[in-house]
Amino acid sequence: MDFFVVDTVGGASIGTSKCTPTIKLPKRKSIAFDSTARDQNTATNASVTSAAQAAEEESDDEDFGGLPPPGQSIAEVLNDKDEPVAVLRSRRPLVSSSFVEDVRPSTSRMGSKNRRLTAANELNKTDVAKELHGSILTPAIEKRENLARFTMSNETLQHLNRLERQKTKGKNWFNLPAPEMTPELKNELELIQMRTMLDPKKYYQRAEKKRKLPKYFQVGTVLESPLEHFNERGVKKQKSKTLVDELLADAEFQKFNKRKYAEALELRKKKAYHKAVMKMKKLKKKK
Repeated sequence: MDFFVVDTVGGASIGTSKCTPTIKLPKRKSIAFDSTARDQNTATNASVTSAAQAAEEESDDEDFGGLPPPGQSIAEVLNDKDEPVAVLRSRRPLVSSSFVEDVRPSTSRMGSKNRRLTAANELNKTDVAKELHGSILTPAIEKRENLARFTMSNETLQHLNRLERQKTKGKNWFNLPAPEMTPELKNELELIQMRTMLDPKKYYQRAEKKRKLPKYFQVGTVLESPLEHFNERGVKKQKSKTLVDELLADAEFQKFNKRKYAEALELRKKKAYHKAVMKMKKLKKKK
């Protein structure tokens, strides 16, 4: 029969060999319900809570620079109207709104500072919603004519604006347009310049032979009165769209034009004969 020894101390060897291992037994724990221990725990918890409340009361006396303590919400403090919150004011005095509105840029030393104040005031008065009303993307934004202007440089925009201004004479002339010069319009303008030859009984003080054709003009239509309906029964059929067509259809003007044309040819022949005679006289003198 084999014998073995259980060593509960762990360090002493009593009659054992070197090869015999030592065995350590776990310690037994006794678990039992004790009412006195529970009372002690509740007492300690109460003391801890009272100490925390005292610490919070002491922390209320501390200054957090006008802000509430870390454990308190800022929104609750702002909503509470009965308890005012102290706010630290800056050392720099604030500029009143009335002073900013009355400031105007001047030529004094404070002129640059005043300009900055007025610029800031104008920026504060800007209606952002109204300014950004046209920047909203719409479904048909790609069809807008001025969409290409966003990618143009300032020089290109100035050139386009200059060309746009040249299309009219200006507001003082009621935006008189500059239409494209066509052969029909050119004949009309030349005929108006030669109006002294149309009627020999009328006299025009200004001679417009050397003047250039106008750039800004507009062709209008005369609205007839309903009272002239019976007086112009046969005249309406003779009217044409242009002045040249009316003159070509007028028999009296054709007769007058032919007579003047014949007189011009005779005058030219006389001048040519006179030049030839004067040339012959010069040649005879040289001989």
